[in-house]
Amino acid sequence: MFRRRLDEIEEARKRAQPLPSGAAPYTSSKFFKVQPLDTKPNAKCWSHRFSANSLIQTDSALKVASRDSDPLSMITLGTARPSPEYFPWESIEMRCPSSSPSKTPVAVSTACTKGEQEYDLSVAMNYGYSAGSPQVLRFVTEHIEMIHNPPYNDWESSLTCGTTSALEICFRIFSNPGDVVLMEEYSYIGTISAAKAQGLKILSVATDNFGVIPGDLDLQLDAWDPEIGPKPILLYMIPTGQNPTGVTHSNKRRREIYQVAAKHDLYILEDDPYYFLHLGPYSGPSDLEPDSTSLDEYLAHLPNSYLSLDVDGRVIRMDTTSKILAPGLRCGWITASSQVIRKFLSYSEVGVLSPSGPSQAMIYKLLDKTWGHEGFIRWLLSLSLQYRERRDLLLQACERFLPLDICSWAVPTSGMFLWIKIDSSKVTDVLNGDSDDIAWRRALQLEEEIFSQARRSGVLISKGSWFVPVVDESCGIYLRLTFAAAPRDELEPSDTAPG
Repeated sequence: MFRRRLDEIEEARKRAQPLPSGAAPYTSSKFFKVQPLDTKPNAKCWSHRFSANSLIQTDSALKVASRDSDPLSMITLGTARPSPEYFPWESIEMRCPSSSPSKTPVAVSTACTKGEQEYDLSVAMNYGYSAGSPQVLRFVTEHIEMIHNPPYNDWESSLTCGTTSALEICFRIFSNPGDVVLMEEYSYIGTISAAKAQGLKILSVATDNFGVIPGDLDLQLDAWDPEIGPKPILLYMIPTGQNPTGVTHSNKRRREIYQVAAKHDLYILEDDPYYFLHLGPYSGPSDLEPDSTSLDEYLAHLPNSYLSLDVDGRVIRMDTTSKILAPGLRCGWITASSQVIRKFLSYSEVGVLSPSGPSQAMIYKLLDKTWGHEGFIRWLLSLSLQYRERRDLLLQACERFLPLDICSWAVPTSGMFLWIKIDSSKVTDVLNGDSDDIAWRRALQLEEEIFSQARRSGVLISKGSWFVPVVDESCGIYLRLTFAAAPRDELEPSDTAPG
């Protein structure tokens, strides 16, 4: 199956027109899709869900004017773009590893130079088109179609300056100040802060070991009181290896949540940075090798994305290079219906403008020219195996050193996080018999004691309270441990626990 998809991409490239050229060339996913256009229904219209600000946000006149011109035949006197003659860089040279980080890497040298045909460094160093360069957008579009295959026709992708930037724009597209956004009961602190910074309120939805509980989501929306304010229209989720809980939504749960979203006409923000970090069950360090056979197996074990279930165009999926390549690239991509992508680009044109040109050149030279689609998937599989080994080492250390009558956890099958629950009933004089408010304050005190003791012992952990969007009586004591950043030898259990 995977090989057939690669062959289809190769054949489509052979038939395709040359990539748009020149500085900031207009480009679109429509140019690069492998499947024939108009073979699927179009997305629903979503203008009724756009914010008041979004409805009046229009395309930049300068960008529209340059979009309609042929850069090779046009004398450019209209845009305030500096001359590439005076850019003080002639080339960028890179040494990239093979696509299997589990082995001794074989370095491959590549470069991006001024005047080259594949990706002119002068173009990369200039202002760029908000959706990204044709070279990178082509690869991303092929990747999205190969992995997710959205079930409607008019989907597009756009490069972003990372998910943090993309989320800020998404909130502006769909939300007015004072609106309510639905989030998992524990969620990423950056998103919580971004929503509150725009004057948005947060309503938490109950979760379990399979993800958001559809019944709780449905009940809260069915019982919504219009006197409180407009009914929520945005549902934000991290469905794979969730930050901070490590939970991955089951495929069954994803279908159920999508049905509830369709019933209440919700728009879903699918933030999925850990999608490709598939760890599998806890069975000790893996000695699997990422051969051609295991690539199909690896892809088969990835969950169905919400984008892959999206028959209405009610999902905007956010991917990022931060967890699978390098966060300093500040580059990612979103996928949604054309109408939503157009709004996203109109905000980008008057804000971040475009992702970094040098970052895009580095991504193109690595993903397209060095690895290709097969090498990229092989890298993701190898990365998953490496993180699986780190996860298993951390679990072994926790089993050895933590009091198992007080601490409990579910084994994360994706992502980077271990979410540890502290049973406060086993800790004397904490929470028992207290009112909700007093219990929460005492829980925070105990959490602070654990956090401070860990720091004194040379271990940095994250407090669970940092990830609570809405405090209520159900909030317990949790700790988030990340097994991705620490060196492998520091995760291996020793004879004594730290401190």
